[in-house]
Amino acid sequence: MRHRSRRVISLGLVLAALGCGGADATEPALATADGTMLSPYMAIGGKLAADDVTGLSDLGTQVIRAAKGMETEAGVADIVQGAGRVGAPDIATARAAFKKMSDGMITWAKAHPDAQTGKMLVHCPMTFQGKGGLWIQTEGKVMNPYEGSRMLHCGDKLEWSAALPET
Repeated sequence: MRHRSRRVISLGLVLAALGCGGADATEPALATADGTMLSPYMAIGGKLAADDVTGLSDLGTQVIRAAKGMETEAGVADIVQGAGRVGAPDIATARAAFKKMSDGMITWAKAHPDAQTGKMLVHCPMTFQGKGGLWIQTEGKVMNPYEGSRMLHCGDKLEWSAALPET
């Protein structure tokens, strides 16, 4: 039982560091139900960085609900497609779905500069068998959602105006 409480505390610290947690980090769906796409997306990234797939389906549903009426905006189709698959029970599938979401979210955020405030764009060249992956997270220490505990802090911060590497 002692090990489990450390994990909950650690997850709470990860989510808080990413700006994703609420009063109870074990209930991310409740903590991020603010009607935006970005908050549940960031919570998904925090959970994947912590190697945790619990609650991803609920968070994906929040992303899809928040995207209603925005389907014609750049990147939103990819966000919705990834959000629909992010609740997969295996972490590899959830991470691949998050990559699809991230590609769309980056496109969308580049068109909405106000969404970039307090957020950073990160690239890990080593993930997905060296093909690399991009994501958005809260400013601060890199927390890699694609590699989790294997390479938690692997990633390079990119400027929002920078040309993006192929992934």
